[in-house]
Amino acid sequence: VRETVTYQPDLTASSPGHERTQFTQDAKITALCGGWQKIRTKIEEASIERFSENARRGREGFEAVLEMSRRVFGEERERERAKMA
Repeated sequence: VRETVTYQPDLTASSPGHERTQFTQDAKITALCGGWQKIRTKIEEASIERFSENARRGREGFEAVLEMSRRVFGEERERERAKMA
């Protein structure tokens, strides 16, 4: 398995104060089983299914962390504003 994950600014969907990040994930899965094509295909299919499920879970976890961060930073901003008033 060769996996590549890239995070970069999403310039097409960002606006000042609402920056976005583009997340790209790619995997190349190859089973090496000599001439046993059926077995190799089954291993590759199972690996792809597992990778897809793990990618989905990872994305959901990452989004949950970002949402918590937004909430905490928003609360902190409100506390700072209340101090200034």
